[in-house]
Amino acid sequence: MEASIPPKRRRKGGYAEPCSEPVPIKKKRKERSTDCAEQVREDKKVTRMHQSGIESELEESSSWKSLQLILSLQDKNIDLIKKVDVAFDYVESNSIEEMDGTSQTLQVISTSRTIVFLNDWVQSILISSEKKTKLDEKKPEFGASGSVLDLKCWKIFHFCLEKSKTFHLPLICYKDLLRVIHSITMDASSNLNNMSLCCEGTSVERLELYEVALDCISLVFSSHGGVANQNLDLWILLMDKVLELVLEVFKMQLEGSKLGYFVLQLSSCLFEPFAKFLRLHPTRKNNFHNFIDKLLVPLLHSSHVLHSSSWGSSIEWTNLSKLIEEVLAQGLFHPTHIDGFLNLQSSNRYRNSSDATATVKEEKIAIKSYHRHLFDKVEKMIAGKNGLALIGLAELLHLFVSSVTKHKGVLVDGGDSKQSEVASKKISVSHSMEAELRKSILDYFVQILEYLLEYLNKYLQSDGEAVSLFNVSSTIRSINNLLASFINDKLYLRTEDTSEGAAMNFLKLIYDTLVSISSKISHKKASSCGSDEKSQKELYISVRKDLIVTVHHLLDIEYEVVGDDLESLWAMIFSSTACCYSSMDVKGQPLLFSEILRLGCKLIDLYSELRQVDSSISSLCRALRHSSSLVGDSEAYTQFASYSNALSMLLCSSKFRLSLGNAIKAIPEGQASGCIKQLSSDIMESLDWIKCGHQLKTEQSNKCDSLQFRLRAELMGKVLSEVYIIILDSITVTSGNSYLLGVSLTNLLEIIRPGLSNLVSSQEICVLVDGVTLSKTTGCDNVSICWILVVFFRLILSYRSLFRQTIRLVAPRESEKMSLVMSDSLTIRPASDWLEMAGSFGEDLFSSIIQPPATVLDVIHSVLDICTQDSVVLCPPLVWVLNAVALQRLVELNLLIRSSEYKLQWKDADDSSCRKREKRVTRMRNEAVGLTKFMMESLSSIYKDQIFAPSFGGGIDKSFSVGSLEEKSLAYALWWTNCQHVDIWCSHAAKKDLKKFLTLVIQAFISYINEDNCHSTTHKPMHLEKVTAYQIALEFLNNTISYEQRFVCRYMASSFCKILQMSVSSIFATSGVDLSESPDWIKVISEVEKLSDVQIGGFPSRKPDMVPAENCNEQINVELAKCQRLLTLLVQMPEEYLSLESSSLYITYILNLERLLVSSLLEWRSESCSHNPYQIFRLLVTCRKVLPTLALASGKVNVTGSSKCSLPLPWLLKSLSAVIGVQNSFPEDNAFEAKVAIFSMLHYTSYAWLLASKDQFHHEIGSILSDRKLRRKRKNLKPGTVEPDISECNLQSVLQLTDALDENMHKSLTTFKDEFLHKGCQDLNKLSSTIACFQGLLWGLASTLDNKSFRMKLSNNTEMMTRINSSVLSCMNFTSFLIKASFLEDQPSGKMVSSDTKGVLIKCNLEEQSCPAISDLEAFLSEVQHQKLCLKKSLLMQIFRGENAEASFFLGQLFIACSAVVRLNIQIDLTSIPWSLFAIVVDIAQFLLLEFSRSEEMPHQFAFFWLDGAVKFLEELGSYFPRFDPSLSRDFYSKMIGLHLKVIGKCISLQKKEAKLDNQGKSCISLETSRLDEFKERLRMSFRKYMEKKSSELHLLSVIVAVERALVGEQEGVMANYEIVCGSSNGGEVSSFVAGGIDCLDSILELLLTGSKHLEGTIKEHIQNLVACLFNVILHLQGPTIFYDNVESIKAYERPNSGSVVLMCVEILTKISRNPFFFKKGACHMVQCLRVPGALFQYLLQLQIVNISSDIGTSKCAFDRKFSVELYAISCRMLCTAIKNHGSETRDCIALLEDSVSVLLHCLETVNVHHVDGRESFAWEVQEAVKCASCLRRVYEEVRQQKDFFKEHSFKFLSRYIWVYCGFGPAGNGLIREVDEALKPGVYALLDMCSADNELQNLHTVFGEGPCRSTLAALRNDYENNFQYTGKV
Repeated sequence: MEASIPPKRRRKGGYAEPCSEPVPIKKKRKERSTDCAEQVREDKKVTRMHQSGIESELEESSSWKSLQLILSLQDKNIDLIKKVDVAFDYVESNSIEEMDGTSQTLQVISTSRTIVFLNDWVQSILISSEKKTKLDEKKPEFGASGSVLDLKCWKIFHFCLEKSKTFHLPLICYKDLLRVIHSITMDASSNLNNMSLCCEGTSVERLELYEVALDCISLVFSSHGGVANQNLDLWILLMDKVLELVLEVFKMQLEGSKLGYFVLQLSSCLFEPFAKFLRLHPTRKNNFHNFIDKLLVPLLHSSHVLHSSSWGSSIEWTNLSKLIEEVLAQGLFHPTHIDGFLNLQSSNRYRNSSDATATVKEEKIAIKSYHRHLFDKVEKMIAGKNGLALIGLAELLHLFVSSVTKHKGVLVDGGDSKQSEVASKKISVSHSMEAELRKSILDYFVQILEYLLEYLNKYLQSDGEAVSLFNVSSTIRSINNLLASFINDKLYLRTEDTSEGAAMNFLKLIYDTLVSISSKISHKKASSCGSDEKSQKELYISVRKDLIVTVHHLLDIEYEVVGDDLESLWAMIFSSTACCYSSMDVKGQPLLFSEILRLGCKLIDLYSELRQVDSSISSLCRALRHSSSLVGDSEAYTQFASYSNALSMLLCSSKFRLSLGNAIKAIPEGQASGCIKQLSSDIMESLDWIKCGHQLKTEQSNKCDSLQFRLRAELMGKVLSEVYIIILDSITVTSGNSYLLGVSLTNLLEIIRPGLSNLVSSQEICVLVDGVTLSKTTGCDNVSICWILVVFFRLILSYRSLFRQTIRLVAPRESEKMSLVMSDSLTIRPASDWLEMAGSFGEDLFSSIIQPPATVLDVIHSVLDICTQDSVVLCPPLVWVLNAVALQRLVELNLLIRSSEYKLQWKDADDSSCRKREKRVTRMRNEAVGLTKFMMESLSSIYKDQIFAPSFGGGIDKSFSVGSLEEKSLAYALWWTNCQHVDIWCSHAAKKDLKKFLTLVIQAFISYINEDNCHSTTHKPMHLEKVTAYQIALEFLNNTISYEQRFVCRYMASSFCKILQMSVSSIFATSGVDLSESPDWIKVISEVEKLSDVQIGGFPSRKPDMVPAENCNEQINVELAKCQRLLTLLVQMPEEYLSLESSSLYITYILNLERLLVSSLLEWRSESCSHNPYQIFRLLVTCRKVLPTLALASGKVNVTGSSKCSLPLPWLLKSLSAVIGVQNSFPEDNAFEAKVAIFSMLHYTSYAWLLASKDQFHHEIGSILSDRKLRRKRKNLKPGTVEPDISECNLQSVLQLTDALDENMHKSLTTFKDEFLHKGCQDLNKLSSTIACFQGLLWGLASTLDNKSFRMKLSNNTEMMTRINSSVLSCMNFTSFLIKASFLEDQPSGKMVSSDTKGVLIKCNLEEQSCPAISDLEAFLSEVQHQKLCLKKSLLMQIFRGENAEASFFLGQLFIACSAVVRLNIQIDLTSIPWSLFAIVVDIAQFLLLEFSRSEEMPHQFAFFWLDGAVKFLEELGSYFPRFDPSLSRDFYSKMIGLHLKVIGKCISLQKKEAKLDNQGKSCISLETSRLDEFKERLRMSFRKYMEKKSSELHLLSVIVAVERALVGEQEGVMANYEIVCGSSNGGEVSSFVAGGIDCLDSILELLLTGSKHLEGTIKEHIQNLVACLFNVILHLQGPTIFYDNVESIKAYERPNSGSVVLMCVEILTKISRNPFFFKKGACHMVQCLRVPGALFQYLLQLQIVNISSDIGTSKCAFDRKFSVELYAISCRMLCTAIKNHGSETRDCIALLEDSVSVLLHCLETVNVHHVDGRESFAWEVQEAVKCASCLRRVYEEVRQQKDFFKEHSFKFLSRYIWVYCGFGPAGNGLIREVDEALKPGVYALLDMCSADNELQNLHTVFGEGPCRSTLAALRNDYENNFQYTGKV
């Protein structure tokens, strides 16, 4: 039994002793306790022999262990160290017992009481140690027994806490424990500088101490309710140190270290109970002061650091940040004291009208308040220059707003907290409370901001020394953050402001202060610009950025803070831009410029929304003109050039120009003419500004004034002109404003005209500005004149363009008047009248300036004299403008020349008139030639600049501005412009210039060389915002309009071949080969054979130095890459623009290049400095890729039948055989790429054989036919004349081809035999090369015989048929041997191979004859259905998985070869065909395709080799079924159909959400999906082949039955015969077999609709069942999951995507409804058709409104917007089809139609306008919603078309629209403007059906008073004005 123990309360003497002899017992028990501990530690070492006796002794002593511990700890004679050891041994022994599972013995004192005692004792030890250390003022020694840093004490404490948690025993933790934690924190802080603590393996003990202490602290506050009698002073003492520790961790960047993790966990453990303590114990006045004085600054500092640090985004640090915010909120803004902050009345002094006495009284009340200490502390913080803490004031404002709204129980609009239940029943009370809260929060905001503004005012009043700029930066950043918080919490709403103007006035005060700061900084920066260091520049950049951001925030809050002084704000922006431009290399400069640009665009956009954009632009221009004076002082004017560049950087940036252009386009129609008037006024001011600068320069003759004038001219030409041109180019001209615009433009012309009058009349280089002549004689420099000319030329160009738009829209009489003003009769006159009008030829660009003007060409030459000096362009923008002027004139000349030439074709006038016209045409042509020559001379600068070098940094901005052009960018701009407008100038250019231009295009195209093309170049990727010469050339070459120009087709081949010859000569310098010469192919082949024989054993195995890195010539690699780009150009070139001559030239050059490449590959080992063989091989593959393209193109243009462009097929075969093993020599890095290249080589060679052999067969057979016709005409031959056998001559080429292939087959077969017998490595690529060429030959013959006349004549030619049969038989025997040897288990292949080819063929033939004879197709069919072959399934599985790429390609070639033979047999009835081979091929194809249908992953890319071949074979096999007996072949036919269903279904599963019925127009995401789409399309073609016109009804019935079974989920031979399941509430699933049935049903319907009438009867019998099956699938799959992009509950590729299957079903149902003649649907099916759209989109509507969180997990499954839009469109199409083709049935189900249309309309309510998350995550973007609305509009319009059926129901659709439009739909959002505009035509169509007396009157009554009735009236008014037909057009 346990001894009786007194209660837990202590006495002075301790616990009563249980026996009368304490000392002996105490001693004895101490010894036993020690023995027990030792026994426990060595329990596992005791032998089993003595264990029983020892255990009994232990059991007896263990019962006294707890009592013995307590007595030992109470004994004063035992020192502290011994007591700690005893307690620790007790803890350790208990831990060991728990690990060993030893059952605890019955204790004298219970364990729970022992834990209570031990807890009190260890806490007393730790607390006393901390007090002693504090008294001694010494640092505690780590590890000292009984000290705060004693690990044993903390482990004891941890043991007590853990055990008490287990026993559910409450423990008391004393308040002084906080002091102990403070000591731990102090120790961690003192050791923080020891970086070794952060490393592994060092200071392990101290880190262990911290971990144990952390666990104890966590248990104290999480499981034991914290410490007793908590004291705020202790908490403040502790948290002050903890915050210091946190800041030190961030300062030393130790966030990721072990110590940093300890600090994080410690902070989190302490801040949470501290926040709880503050929440439960509101601070009193003294404590409040202490809290603010000690913790406010570090709390704000920590909050800012956590928000700005990269580690602050992690979950742990984010939680700490939230805890700090909670501490601040509870400590400062506790609900008990928050009312004191709501009566500050700080904003009263800023009211528009107020009582001063009352204001002062209120302020005194606020000052005496309890809360004044917080604001005093803020003031001290500002004075103390604590920048980081000041930035945290914004967080304080946000916490105050949150606390106030929670306290009052209402929500300020835009706040983050959730709205609580309504506190008052009256709405007025709620609004008054909201206004009161806003006023109180504004007072707090003003109170804080006043201190910051006061500090800034000190800076403004000082000379800059008393207040440092760094402190100003911190203060502005604090204001910035406060304003950002002000915006986020939406504390100011203009429409709900009740502060009597106080908020506005205070914001204006902030704005004025910031503008003053900016002005002072600009002056200070300008005065000390030369002496600034980098750090000082960084500080200026930082201040500028904060100023700009703060002003931006003020504009977001209230735009009227700027007032009418926009000019000052633009001046601030310009000065900041100048500072930014002069600090390009300073940190923070890009961020500053982005903020400046954002603010500039904000100003334009803001005033555009206010319809005051003209005032903003006017202020911009004035500020720019005034800002030039700031740079005019003699000390700082050396920066004048950078100033103009700085403003150009801002105002000419693409973003700013786009914003300005959009603002001008948004100007209302009636304000357009006013905008032009404002523009004219500003141009006058700018010209006067220029004149004043010139006069000042002339009067004073000062260098500074001269530079000032030049700066003004440059600013006007570079910056102001850009603004003017954007305005003129962006104005929208309509018929309503055209007249007023014409008047305004006429006034504008009066301003422009004087400036250019002298230049245009006499070519004198001078400009007249407001009566002052600016020329070289008056002291103006050439550069200034050039800039002023840029302004005038650009204005005249844009003016003419806008004026022409205006003339076309005004009334005819007014247009004639306006054309006289502009001197432009071409715009208003027809072309037939142009030459009849006097002086029409003289009307050009300058006709409106003065009459008669000089020609454009003369003016250009005059200006060029001052624009260029010593081949240096003084003003690049002027050169570009002159080119634009020349292009504009060329456009006019081309119109005149073409119309004149057309007129001259009709010689109906007198000779004198014709001669005059001819002279005019000649003069026009001469002028056009001169202008083109000028453009080409301007472009000649490109030849000098190296812009086509492989440099990725060059180029020009995509939306470049003319004013920002420099000499280098000018070349790119001219190059781009000339390439875009080549059709304008090319007809007038000289032949030499055209050739140079085309050469330049090709050189630019091949200049782009990246690491893929050349390993030796290491360049950075191109900048995405730049347009390089390569991109310009690529755009030119990809544009078909370029090839329509005659010079391109004429000179492209010669230019291309010339460049190719140069590159090849650089690569093979010693070869001396002329690529233009046609070689002797017999000699070439012989040389290649000799080189191949030298390569004993083929190419070497992989060599690590195959691609040399250092000794390889880099220039050669560059030239190889250029050749690669050149050949790529040929592939991209449109085939229709390749002539026969050019194709022949290309082929000759490429074949010669192939010779050199093959020789280089065969000789590379013997060269001293070898080429890069991998690059050589890649180039060879590209050559082989180009040859089929050229052969195909030449075949299309070669209508004569000559073989001028025929390819040398023996060379293609021999070169392929020679290099086929080269990939074995490449290093491992290129192994995969080389393997792909080899397969590409084989494929292109096979295709080349197909095209070339097709061409030769076509030529030979055509020659035979033509020769026979000639023989019939030769009736009078002389006796004895022997006529040559022409047919024999014609067959020579075919015989040579077959002989070469036979020889190659012999070699390949011999090699294969040797390798096969010796079990060596089989080089399947060599066999593939032979088969590839042979199958190309066979397919060429088959393609030729598709011509019926050729097929008939060839059948009559016995000799040729014999040769063809022999060749095919040789190929099939060769193929048969390879298939059986490679893919059958027990084939005795070795016996079949002989030493010569003839023997091989004979033995193979005998082998076939020894087998059971298969003489007809029925026998073949029987063997296919009953044979059992032993396939090498291991090899086939390797092929299936893509592990054996060579075998995959080899098998694919075998499939294609067999399919070619099958096709030939259909065409010409081949004899002696080994049909047993095809049975094997069918079996292999079935095995692989079935494995593919069962797979659950995307096939390897090499698998498509055999997949394509297998499907091609099955497709050709399908042609034989009409010849089979249907009763015998039905099972095999059904098997093939089932195979197609499975494989097509698997393709749909692999395509996932991208699966569609038709792949046309589908964008492929990757190469894999592209190959999969192509493969699926081949399967569909193969499936259609099985249902061709000659198919029997029994076969067609088998197809329909198979598809019907698939649609119901019944798969033959599968136990689970129903593969359509409902799944969960989110939607069901179907198998791939069902999806395949849906796709095949679509193919059947397509066949029927395209004319296959033989299917009509069979389908009509089953159409009802098929439609029912489709509805069944939709019913099972409908659910929210169909609208998700990725559903994780479905394994990838295992099943088809439910959404895609539903979409396919709806498409097919729509197709069926669209053709009622073929498909008769029942009434029940029409009901389902009308119900489906509503049923499907009901789920989307739920997602939009309720935001359902389904089982699939919305966080990982994104809403598939693209799919939903497609489904919406097809659903609307289904409804339209039902309404159109089944009107009566639809009328009977009108309720279902109304329901579906309503659901579709409701889905348009939720549109993601602001791109925010939440409910809008299931919403469409605006453009997507507009597209959907357009589809729904068609439904409304179709209802209108079927007026006879739906007239009485039209008002129902209309009422639903009005109801939703007014915001009474399910979402309550209404319809946005864009969606409503898209719906409006359909709504007007519904209105057109409604009669005013019945339907509209009924709606008017039902709606009653409210927005619906108003909307109906507005709709009717708009309908009558804009839509209703009134009989007039």
